[in-house]
Amino acid sequence: MTSINMRGSSWRRRLAGVSTAALAVTAGFAAPAVAQQTEQAQPGSVTLDEIIITAQRREQGLQEVPIAVTAFSQEMLERTAATGLQDVAGKAPGVTMTQFNVGEPQIFVRGVGTTSDSAASDPSIGVSIDEVSIGRAGASALAFMDVQRVEILRGPQGTLYGRNASGGALNVYTNRPDFAPFGQLTARYGSFNEMGLEGVFNGEIAEDTAGRIAFRFSTNDGYAENVLTGADLHGGTSFGLRGQVLREAGNWSFLAGFDGSMEEMDGQARIPVTVATTPAPFVAVINNLRAGLDIRETLNPDATYQNRTNWGITGRAEWQGDNFGFVSLTSYRDNDYDWRDNLGGLTYPAFPCGWTIEPKNRPTSSARSSASFRRRIPTSTGWRASISSVRTWSAPSASLWRPPCPSPRPIFGGDTTFFQDATNTSYAVFGQAAIPFASIWELTLGARWTHDEREVHQVAIDNDLGLNGPPGIPLGPTGSPYDVSASTTFEEPTWRVALSVEPLPDVRFYASYDRGYKAGAYISAAQTGAQAVQPLSSELLDNYEIGAKTTVFDGRLRFNAAAFRLDYTDLQVNELAGLNLVASNAQAEVEGFEIETALAVTSAITIGGSYTSLDAQFTSDAISAGGTLPYEGNILPRSPESQYTLYADGEWRVGQGTLATRIDYQWTDDYFFDPSNNPEVLIPSYGLLSAFASWETDNGFKVSVYGKT
Repeated sequence: MTSINMRGSSWRRRLAGVSTAALAVTAGFAAPAVAQQTEQAQPGSVTLDEIIITAQRREQGLQEVPIAVTAFSQEMLERTAATGLQDVAGKAPGVTMTQFNVGEPQIFVRGVGTTSDSAASDPSIGVSIDEVSIGRAGASALAFMDVQRVEILRGPQGTLYGRNASGGALNVYTNRPDFAPFGQLTARYGSFNEMGLEGVFNGEIAEDTAGRIAFRFSTNDGYAENVLTGADLHGGTSFGLRGQVLREAGNWSFLAGFDGSMEEMDGQARIPVTVATTPAPFVAVINNLRAGLDIRETLNPDATYQNRTNWGITGRAEWQGDNFGFVSLTSYRDNDYDWRDNLGGLTYPAFPCGWTIEPKNRPTSSARSSASFRRRIPTSTGWRASISSVRTWSAPSASLWRPPCPSPRPIFGGDTTFFQDATNTSYAVFGQAAIPFASIWELTLGARWTHDEREVHQVAIDNDLGLNGPPGIPLGPTGSPYDVSASTTFEEPTWRVALSVEPLPDVRFYASYDRGYKAGAYISAAQTGAQAVQPLSSELLDNYEIGAKTTVFDGRLRFNAAAFRLDYTDLQVNELAGLNLVASNAQAEVEGFEIETALAVTSAITIGGSYTSLDAQFTSDAISAGGTLPYEGNILPRSPESQYTLYADGEWRVGQGTLATRIDYQWTDDYFFDPSNNPEVLIPSYGLLSAFASWETDNGFKVSVYGKT
């Protein structure tokens, strides 16, 4: 079989629409060996496909799981031109994702997330690939290569997914090796000179052994420009490779895999934002320098960049009997990235304030082992350890240049370097069981006990040796250099209780109570040594939820809904308050509801969408070693009051092939970027429209085009 498939990708801006179109060509041979995650309806039948997921560590239909889950099949990923998590996050209810830089993607689910860049902290949303936890945020911006499906679980998932899934989990599953021969090559071209090449090769290596290899290469010029140098921004080159070998031996199967990626990306286009409280001299200088420029043009005297390397190895052993199963999973992952950014976005000396951040040499590595056991009553038990997760921050963090900026108050110049070495160790035992009773009821009980250990060595250096006044941001004006070490431990139980009932076929209701936990943390770039060794408290989250999962009208309509309340204790909050980076604990509450629908209009056309409503507020001020911030009553960051998506998907026979089309629209209400709720951090509401079309011949030749605005 020969196929050609054209796929595209796009760059997304929140403050201005950017349209892009891309064309890709794929050539393949032999029979596809892709594991299916949906059970296809009979040709010509007017029903929705059943979606199979593993949200509870076992195969189940999407409608059977008493959890709010959105699943993206391989076909959906192709028809939305999804190349990474950022392309699917916004299409799931209650999810937002932004990226401060290549090493700091920030995922929020139902108002739960984190912006901390500290090596001695954990993410709030768990990300995994093939059940291997990606422990650091900088390694979670995964490029999709030969992906079978993506599952986004909302609400605490601590029982099965660990203490770094207090707000939810994003799980990526790749295609496993298969014994049927299969190969495919995809070439792609798009706007901003985007060019890409992808390939998948699969087949039998020996009588009981199969192998699979996938790669992805992409390059583009970027959609922004540094007008001082003429250099493109927000572009670059990336390459990824994954190889897996599967051996079947009776009831046993053994899977070994390697994956790696390398990115050399341009810097980012930073521009200053003025508000009513910005001093008039600042406004005058900024307006003069930026006259005639749009938001995709920046004045940056520095050569900026974003580089990242990820790699990992995984071994999985699985035994499956009639009533009992065993899985052992061991992995090692490494993440190394460095980046340089100019946050001022203006030239100097015409504008004498320049703030440059240049963290680099930040490796992240973790080893994880787990074992789980499954019985006839669906049960998962096991132990898990994350051993020696180490990251180093070693570079000038921030600098301000003299002469003073045009402001009545003095500016604190200087050049400051921060180092942070952290070792995080975590052990856990856990178990979960689903117990059916009285024919239509099912009770799910789960519990986990987690023990976390933190060790940190933090250094702040005034590179000017005190010769130029107070040290630079964020030490100045009240901070001072330090060289300190600290260690501590945290322990916490978490649990899940869910009761579901199916009074009618394909109509299921559930109620659940979950406890989420994120271990305490040492902050990075503290102002003083005392703050650097004072850990934040552990974050606890209680989630109360009721939901319905229904498939009616003979399988034509799927209607899922969930209403929830989240009570936060010691929410870990980060903010750049003036010239100081502040991390603290606060209390918060979130209430909301979500709706997801899909309707098979005909055997060829499906329409659907989702809606989310959030009311997320701080219920206390934020308190830390650095002081108290007035947060009570503020809206939680990245928590839009409303979000909705709409889509229409169609597939028809045209000539000697199949025509497929899809159109998507997603709208997000305005939201605040950080907890201060200041006007300058308000992101206006925006909508994104995308469209896809492909035609595939009977012998597998496919051409597709994709655009977004």
